[in-house]
Amino acid sequence: MKQEVIKNISTESGLNEFQVRLLKNEGVGLLTTKKEENYLILDSIDYWYDLIQSEYPKKKKCSCKSEWFYVAFHYIPRVGTEDFREVRIITTCILCNKISKAISIDIDYSPTKQLIENPITFCSEPKIRYKFQELTSYWSGDNLKDLLDYIFNDLNLNVYCWFSQHPENKRRFEKVSFEKAIQIITVNHRYLNFYFSENELETSSYIKLIDANGIYLKDEIWRRNELIQLTAPYVMMGYGLLYYINFCNQYLEKGNVKDKSSQFETITTQLKNWLKEKFVTKRGENCFDGQEAYDKLIAKRNTKG
Repeated sequence: MKQEVIKNISTESGLNEFQVRLLKNEGVGLLTTKKEENYLILDSIDYWYDLIQSEYPKKKKCSCKSEWFYVAFHYIPRVGTEDFREVRIITTCILCNKISKAISIDIDYSPTKQLIENPITFCSEPKIRYKFQELTSYWSGDNLKDLLDYIFNDLNLNVYCWFSQHPENKRRFEKVSFEKAIQIITVNHRYLNFYFSENELETSSYIKLIDANGIYLKDEIWRRNELIQLTAPYVMMGYGLLYYINFCNQYLEKGNVKDKSSQFETITTQLKNWLKEKFVTKRGENCFDGQEAYDKLIAKRNTKG
């Protein structure tokens, strides 16, 4: 049976005292040496840059006010496999020796061998900014229909959907008409994501694999391609349906910022301006809620308070 592995973290040059910055909910972090060299934990380099566009994590501090720690990774095995299911990151203050579990990261993929071989990755520029957008909306079904109507009939974009249809329940990825899109969100369907594009897509180039359950797409196909992604709603118990819209007008390639076309930026700007005019923005920057959904959200918060 595979045993827990503990690895004390140090750089190739032997430095083992770090400042620690963590985004705990996202499972990413940055270690900085006294020579101001930066290392990302595990394999989070692309994900890290997305997250810091809106929030750069603060340095961890010990109760004794120290900002410097020894760091150890505890790799927890997944029973019956050669993989690890979790990495627990433990810090020890270099001044007072206080030990704390800084973060626990679930690992949901395989293989995980590289996480032991390369627990940290050198990052020369951890603060790169690029044009990345994540918009959130509490919407009713009518709000979603209004968005689709705008996408089809005002922006005149091509619309693709990754969805399954009852009773077959096999995942598909195909271009849809406005009528089909409305059917997907209302009757006997389950959709995963919509994608909006000015250009026609060669759908086969976005497919990762096909099995008995149908089509699986490559990860985050909107990132490097000129696509706008609308997710299926997240059910927030007592609050309503929360939608995410993702796009970026620039992207990262091996640490370099690359521009997408000016036409794509024009389209995304038009979309964001329409959202500002159409919906309630009181919840914060990049938040666009339907009035009914927003009122329900506020009523719930007031009751809870």
